[in-house]
Amino acid sequence: YQYSLGWFTNLFLQSIAGSSPSSDLQERIENIKSHFTYSIYKNVCRSLFEKDKLLFSFLLTIGLMKGRDEVDDQEWRFFLTG
Repeated sequence: YQYSLGWFTNLFLQSIAGSSPSSDLQERIENIKSHFTYSIYKNVCRSLFEKDKLLFSFLLTIGLMKGRDEVDDQEWRFFLTG
């Protein structure tokens, strides 16, 4: 599976336009992030084989959690390598 930078950029711009507006900057950023995350999930899953959707969902969730420092690196490495 491969997705172009143009495709990714287009989804991001759609998320800016389609997310809920807010006068509070932090809330606006969260609205865009939530919309963009769901948009990525929805659009990628649409093109995946059924057998790959669960793995993509797991990897997306882990990526988001790692970005928020909610996954311990040692536990993650243990999970991957045993």
